[in-house]
Amino acid sequence: MNHELVLQLMYAYFYFMIYAFAGWIVQGIFVGYKEHRFLNTGFYHGPYVPIFGVGCLLIIYIIDPISMNPFCVFVNTFVITSVLEYATSWYLQKKYHRLWWDYSKKPFNIHGRACLLNSTLYGIAGLVVTFVFQPWIRYWTMRIPFAWLLGIEAVYSVVFWSDVIITTMEMHAHVHALEDLHLHIQKAMKEENEKLRTQYLEQAKKSFEQMKATSRHLKGFISQELEERYKKSITSFHSLTKHKTTSH
Repeated sequence: MNHELVLQLMYAYFYFMIYAFAGWIVQGIFVGYKEHRFLNTGFYHGPYVPIFGVGCLLIIYIIDPISMNPFCVFVNTFVITSVLEYATSWYLQKKYHRLWWDYSKKPFNIHGRACLLNSTLYGIAGLVVTFVFQPWIRYWTMRIPFAWLLGIEAVYSVVFWSDVIITTMEMHAHVHALEDLHLHIQKAMKEENEKLRTQYLEQAKKSFEQMKATSRHLKGFISQELEERYKKSITSFHSLTKHKTTSH
């Protein structure tokens, strides 16, 4: 492979690292400012939000080259990052059965996944990245010795991709427990035989405990919501178990 191409890919990866970390900081401040504290809203264990890293790479390598002036940078960033946010929200909901952010109460929103205010802020961020941060970051990145850059990225890769694997496994366990809870509750509500109904409720209780044990990734997202059918199952679970306890 061409040495220059490898170097450019390494620079791009380094930019991803920086902006994913910066996004984690900005999001933690933005979400927590009303409570006057920093809120860790990261999905992963480490201090990074990959969607911000990806968004900034889109700005650097796609939006900037096709934009002729600041206005174009703003508009292109507005559109492309909005599509990215919408697609990410849709994917996470399909995979994990919950809406990770909800803009449905904000004006000019699209299915609660993207809204005018946030898209405008992304457009402004595109201008700041393009004309303020990226020239400075590029200047200093290119002065990092190749061996250092390689070492930094190697360590980061081990930490980050291990985190991705571990988090994916944890969330898979969480979703599996949620789906089992939903299934057991539906069976319990339809079952007329009291013995079988009790068995289903006991299975639902085990699934609920497993779900709580793997819910670390849900605490930082203030506006996230479960899909309606799963929310109803959890409400029914609490109602049925409370009724079962009081009846004894």
